[in-house]
Amino acid sequence: MLFATYNIHYGVGADEAYDVPRIADLLADVDIFCLQEVVRGWPENGHADQAAEIATRLNRYYRFHGPMEADASSVDAQGRITNRRRSFGNAIVSRWPIAWSRGVMLPKTRLAAGFDLQRGYIEAVVMVPSGPLRVYCTHLSHVGPSQRLPQVRALVEAVQNCETVGATWDGAGSGGFLFHEPALAVPASAIVAGDLNFTPVHPEYPRMAAYGLVDAWRAAGNSEAGVESFPGEGRIDHVFVTPDLAPRIERAWIDRGTTASDHWPVFVEFS
Repeated sequence: MLFATYNIHYGVGADEAYDVPRIADLLADVDIFCLQEVVRGWPENGHADQAAEIATRLNRYYRFHGPMEADASSVDAQGRITNRRRSFGNAIVSRWPIAWSRGVMLPKTRLAAGFDLQRGYIEAVVMVPSGPLRVYCTHLSHVGPSQRLPQVRALVEAVQNCETVGATWDGAGSGGFLFHEPALAVPASAIVAGDLNFTPVHPEYPRMAAYGLVDAWRAAGNSEAGVESFPGEGRIDHVFVTPDLAPRIERAWIDRGTTASDHWPVFVEFS
């Protein structure tokens, strides 16, 4: 299985060109990928739905969640309202069905000065042929550890408490009710990926290991010397896995040859 995480910078590349199809084409061979800085409904790009565009181009399943959300409606000369919402968030795109998912808000503290966004994550169960797999896709705050540490804690507690919380429904509905199929079991194996905005020298990084997650980059035997996923900022795009998946990591690499975003995609191959 080939997995990837990629901050797509709302479709604008390092060359300043807006080109969503090239992002899809770059990831065409990937089985499951997590995207960050995905937008939907913004007037600047014609109210495009980027997650849908990428999934349609590749004929894949997808789930989008935009934790930052606001109005993008318009009113014509006759006073007729066209309702639109604009959002900024994350997406999971998969070769296999996404059995269930939920979009969850992460902790946010208002800044007295400066810029930040509401952050969140997607929790999803993907029906991989070898068995169901949990996938978490997120984008943590760029501001600093004060914003990110509570987000890391909330995210990893969700990974740890999956059995207690369960899927998005429990049991099965009664005869005339909508929910006839029983709830799916929550798989133990999980991948946690995204633009986490911290490097291995930041305090958030050891917290991930303390919570029992394994860095796929290091599990693949890679060095940290000179490694960047965001040019000039270091290795801030990560793939973490539950310990049972670590032995299945064949290799991990960063594609530094693409200009489709201001970040570079991170790939992990599992046996």
